[in-house]
Amino acid sequence: MKRLAIDWQNLEMAFDDHPGELGMERASYLNLETGEVVFVDEQVRDTVNCIIDQLDTVLAEGADWTDDAIRETYTFQQSSEPEQSSVLATIKIEYGDPSQFEEIPHFDSHESYEYMQDFIESVSDVTARGRLSEAIAQRKPFRRFRDVLAGDRRLERQWREFEAARQRETIIEWLNSIGVQPTNPDSTTYRPPPLPDLRKIMFAEVRRFVRFARDIDGVKRIALIGSLATDKEFPKDVDVLVTVSDDCDLAPLAELGRQLSGHMNSHRAGADVFLASEAGNYLGRTCPWRDCGPGFRTSCDAMHCGLRPYLHDDFNSIRLKEDMIAQPLVLLWPNVVAADDVQADIHEQLIEQLAEDEAR
Repeated sequence: MKRLAIDWQNLEMAFDDHPGELGMERASYLNLETGEVVFVDEQVRDTVNCIIDQLDTVLAEGADWTDDAIRETYTFQQSSEPEQSSVLATIKIEYGDPSQFEEIPHFDSHESYEYMQDFIESVSDVTARGRLSEAIAQRKPFRRFRDVLAGDRRLERQWREFEAARQRETIIEWLNSIGVQPTNPDSTTYRPPPLPDLRKIMFAEVRRFVRFARDIDGVKRIALIGSLATDKEFPKDVDVLVTVSDDCDLAPLAELGRQLSGHMNSHRAGADVFLASEAGNYLGRTCPWRDCGPGFRTSCDAMHCGLRPYLHDDFNSIRLKEDMIAQPLVLLWPNVVAADDVQADIHEQLIEQLAEDEAR
């Protein structure tokens, strides 16, 4: 078996390539002498067609189609190194000795479906496993599978790591089948883009909310509650608790809440602004609608819709405990306070930065 240092990044890209979906013809080849991967598309073939007649008149019949011989015949003008490699490889494949190159296959839908099946078997959470199993049993299983993952970032990260490992196994099996043993199987290679740091994004949105909400007349206190105030890596929501006076105009506060929710929706997360009275009683949430009042929204589940503009008192859906209101996990304004044992990023991204804001 031939030992070869593999260009893993381009090899994995070639396996994952689906040129037909882009409306173009493209093939990829592994150079069995160098381990290099070359991509041959329509533009490369056009270039080859332009110079092949010239090559025929210069190179004697049976002569070696070496890189130097081709370069002496044709001058590459304004061509990048990958483009030159592709042209040279195409000439050898089509008119010279093709045994130096092996066409690279693509991951097919059958393999990808097997990956999903195997991943589902590895998921320990019974509920998540059931939802994924149901997704791939329906029409358009790949899209439905991704939809389920989109609702659980931890599961999505597990899938990315699982898929990357299985794809690497498939590629190594193919290399062995053509008599190649990679000398660098563990080298740094292409990985799917990492998931965004959701907590950092959420903290930035909370800081923005505080900077505007604290200037609203009647806002007495702002606190952080819910999963973002814990060490949960992928919180589902941003939950802030705002204490307001009885005469506080909730319209600007509700507008900030809608902005917060909209920004978080773009990251597949949610947001809620919970309200409490100065006496420590839970009032409800800010209204999610731009226009608030009786009859505007037939689907509104507020118990007293419109009685206090932009107060969404859906007590049948949610209530906050008195101790959560009295002693929230993190105070953001007017005092910035958090217990020493809270997650370090809460101190770095919220406590310290908001304290700097107050000091200015």
